[in-house]
Amino acid sequence: MAQEGLFFTGTVLKNNRNLLEEEAARQQLAIQREQLELQKQAAADKRKEARKKNQPKPLSFDSSTMGPEMGRIFQSDVLGYQKDLANMSEGIINQDSEVINQRYDSESALKTEQVVFNEVWKEVSVNRKLARGNNRDSLGTNEEGGYVFEDNYNSFLNAVNEGTSPSEALEMFPVSQGAINETKFENPANALYATEASDREYDEVINGRNVSFISKAQFDRVGEKIVSKLTPDKNGNWDNPAYKKMYLGQEGLFTVDNVGSLTGPEAFAVESEDIILDPEDTTFTDKLIPGSGSYEPELASKYIEYLKGKMESKARKDYPGIRGSVVTTDKDDDTGLSVETSKILLGDSEKTKSFGEANIKFSPNQYDDLTNENITVSLSPEALIDEQGTEKLEEFDTALQVWNSDKTGVDAQGKIRYTGITTSNVPVAAVEFDGQMYLIPLASLSSSVKKKIKTAGGTSLDLFKIAEGEVATTTQGVGSKYNKQ
Repeated sequence: MAQEGLFFTGTVLKNNRNLLEEEAARQQLAIQREQLELQKQAAADKRKEARKKNQPKPLSFDSSTMGPEMGRIFQSDVLGYQKDLANMSEGIINQDSEVINQRYDSESALKTEQVVFNEVWKEVSVNRKLARGNNRDSLGTNEEGGYVFEDNYNSFLNAVNEGTSPSEALEMFPVSQGAINETKFENPANALYATEASDREYDEVINGRNVSFISKAQFDRVGEKIVSKLTPDKNGNWDNPAYKKMYLGQEGLFTVDNVGSLTGPEAFAVESEDIILDPEDTTFTDKLIPGSGSYEPELASKYIEYLKGKMESKARKDYPGIRGSVVTTDKDDDTGLSVETSKILLGDSEKTKSFGEANIKFSPNQYDDLTNENITVSLSPEALIDEQGTEKLEEFDTALQVWNSDKTGVDAQGKIRYTGITTSNVPVAAVEFDGQMYLIPLASLSSSVKKKIKTAGGTSLDLFKIAEGEVATTTQGVGSKYNKQ
C-alpha cells in the first residue's frame, strides 16, 4: 500500500514555446516601427519643402528701367506692399488661405505695374531719342509745337497719380496715339506712269514734212511691270511690300462708279464678280491669297489684271494727251488723220471680233478697251447699226421687252466695253446689255459720253475724227448714216 503513492496518474502538459522565434518577432516589429517613424518624418519634411517651394518668389524691386517719374510711383507702391506683408506674416506662417491669396493679388498687381511702366518708358525713350535726331519731323506735334507723345505721357502719369491702375491709364492715354505722323500711302504705279508720260510731245521732220508727235506712253510695258510686282512667288511672297498691301487690300483705294472708293479686293468683287464683300467673311478673299486652302490661281490672275487696268485707266485720265496716233500739221484727208493712222484704221485687219454679222477690227491701234472706264450709255432699237444682222437686232428687241416689263418706255442702260471700227469702216462703240454685246455708232453718242471716252484717250480720239468727219458730210442728221432705215 505504501508503494501506491509513487505513481502519477494526472495529465502532463508539454511546453512547445520557441523563445528564439519570439525574440526575432519582437525585433522585427521594432524595426517596422522605426521605419514607420522614418517614413512619417520624411513625409513631414516633404510637405515642409513643398510649402517652401510654393511660396511666391521674391519680387524684383528694380525701378531703374522705368524712368524717374514712374520709378518713384513704383517704389512707393513697393513700400506699401512691404508694410502689408509684415502684417500678414502670422497668417502666412499658418498658411491662412485668405492671407495667401491677398499676398498673391498684391504681388501680381506690382508685377503688372512693373511691366506697364517699363513698356511706357521704353516707348517714351525711343521718341525722345527721335526728337533729338534728324527725323524729328516724323513726330506728331500739338498746336503749341510740343510733341504729342509727351502730352500722352503726362496724361498717363496724372491718371496713375490720381489712383487709376497703370493698365487702365495706358488704355485711356496710349503714349503711341498720334506720336508718329502717318505717311499717306502712294501707289507706286503712279511714278511708273509719270516717268513714261514725261517729255511726250516733240516735233520731227519726216520726208520734208513737219510732223508733231504725241508719243504713246508705254502702258503695255508699265502694265507688265505692275503685273510682275503684284504677282506673288510660289511661296506666296511679294518682293515689294507696297504692292503686297494693295493686293491684300491693306492700302490703296480704287474708285467704283455709284459705290465710291474701295480696296482692291472689294472693288474687284463688285465690278468683276458682282459681289459685295462682308468684312467678317473671308470666303472670297481667301481665293486670292496664295497658301490658303481655297486659293484659285485663275481668279487671282484675273484680279491682278483688274488692278492693272484700274491703274492704267487712272493714268490715262492723269495724262490725257498720251495716245498712240500721230497728229500732222499737214492734213492728208477730211478726217484730219495722218497717212499712217488712216492706213491703220481704214485698212484691213489681221484680227477681227464678231458682233452678230458685223465685225470690228481688232488688231493693235484699231480699237480701245474701255471696260475699266465704266461708261454707261442709253440703248434703243434705233441706235443699233443694221450691219449686225436681223437675228442680233431681234435679240435686242426681246431683251428690251424684258427690261421694260417694269420700266415701260425707258431706254436700256448698257456699259461700253470697246470702241472700234467695223470692217466696213463705221466707227462704233460695243455696248454690253443683258449679258450680250451690241454695236452703236460713235457719232450717235451724247456729248457727255463722248467727253468721257475722249478723256480716256487712245485710239478713240482718232475714231471720233472719222465718225465726226462722216457726220459733217451727211444731210440726214447726226449719225443717220448708221441708223436703221
